[in-house]
Amino acid sequence: MKKLCLFLTFILILSCPVSAEDYQLAYPIADGYARIVKDLKWGLLNDRLESVLPPQWDYLGELAENFRMVRSGTLTGFSDRDGNQVITPQFQQALNFSQGFAAVKNEEGKWGYINQSGELVIPYLYEEANSFSDGLALIKSEGLYGYIDGDNNILIPPSYTEAYPFSEELACVKIDDTYGYINTDGTIAINPQYELAFDFCEGFAVIKNGKYGLIDGSGTPIITPSFDRLSPCVKNGLLKAEIDGKMAFVNTAGQQKTEFIYTDLGDFSEGLCPVRSDNSYGYLNSDFSLVLSPAWELAGNFSEGLAPVKKDGLWGYIDTEGALQTDYIFAEAGTFSEGYAVVCTQDEKWQFLSSDNLPLVTPPEDLPNDIEIETEPNTLLLEIDHNYLYTPNGAVILDAAPIIKDGHTLLPIRAVIEAIGGNVSWDADTQKITMQKDGHIVILQLNKTAAIVDGRITLLEAVPILENDRTLSPLRFAMEALGCTVSWDGETRRISISY
Repeated sequence: MKKLCLFLTFILILSCPVSAEDYQLAYPIADGYARIVKDLKWGLLNDRLESVLPPQWDYLGELAENFRMVRSGTLTGFSDRDGNQVITPQFQQALNFSQGFAAVKNEEGKWGYINQSGELVIPYLYEEANSFSDGLALIKSEGLYGYIDGDNNILIPPSYTEAYPFSEELACVKIDDTYGYINTDGTIAINPQYELAFDFCEGFAVIKNGKYGLIDGSGTPIITPSFDRLSPCVKNGLLKAEIDGKMAFVNTAGQQKTEFIYTDLGDFSEGLCPVRSDNSYGYLNSDFSLVLSPAWELAGNFSEGLAPVKKDGLWGYIDTEGALQTDYIFAEAGTFSEGYAVVCTQDEKWQFLSSDNLPLVTPPEDLPNDIEIETEPNTLLLEIDHNYLYTPNGAVILDAAPIIKDGHTLLPIRAVIEAIGGNVSWDADTQKITMQKDGHIVILQLNKTAAIVDGRITLLEAVPILENDRTLSPLRFAMEALGCTVSWDGETRRISISY
């Protein structure tokens, strides 16, 4: 026997983990500034959460080419990066600056363009206007779409009933009833032939002809239309594909990187991606392996080593190992940026949470500060009525404490199965729990005495039950069916599991 001492020391919070000031709305720090709303007015904080612009605007936009869109009353103008007015609010509507120009709308409902000095350099001529991209702007005149350059030369005459801005020097247009692509000189680059088509990104475009597929810049099919759905834009060489309601990652060669087993796929950040299966979210790593098993109602992207996750209706933060770094205490929670995350408290106040001073996970009051456990490697320890699972790597908080019912120990089984390297899934429709480890498959069903172990029907002495909105499963049966050994100490009311 090897003695393993687990010292669980919890430190009181000595200072407030969030900004002292409350806001009606707040945005993450970007480019050294955070936008905030107080008393229905917008202002700015710097990256130290110091006020650099007291709330004064009726709207303050994000930074684009060193300008911010601002609104005073119903009129729109522009400020510098610090929120100081540089172009007087005078427009009915405006778009952000792009390639040195901003589209603006006058009282008559016509659109033109201003330069960064606020001068109207393209007159109010157009029914619709879009931002410049690839040196051209999509405009609408007399009901049709065309393209102009920065000198208001009509380079591609308005002739399309449907058209989109240029992306990677190609623009999607509709001719008759099908979509194709044109070059920046207006010539046809890819003949109209698709039911639906999207912008080019990373050298590829998603198209639809019955099913969704992928083409390259010459129109060559790269992925034959075969998916019920594809994400409209390639990101880091990957697409999200869907067949029969299940999703998988595919690359731009059409190769599957995961099985079609997910109901939602997020985006990779810091080598991890949130995915949903069995109504819960977990995380894939860059090898597309499930490294954090599904355990959350919602899950966000990792940033600065932390990700927001939701459980029982509230948000907390985990690290890249899946360890909880804060209690589930926030009504809303965003990703970290420049050391801070925007969070909303349960009384609907927005604040900034510092990654250097997170609110610690609170232990139960009845948990002793020091627990000495004698155990062998690959051994877990539980105690009746205590909601902690002790592992060689530390303590894990259970959703509910183990209980004894009719002489059998019942508890939320997921944490135990995952601690021995197994997987658990829950089917809400059939109320079935499926546990897998080392080739063993065990299926239990809520309130049913029949179980399936490696394909054979077995009768249970204790059935899974629902108590306080938690599914509790018979511990000994599940563990022994997965090849583990369970022992009970009646004096300490402790359960030892060897795996």
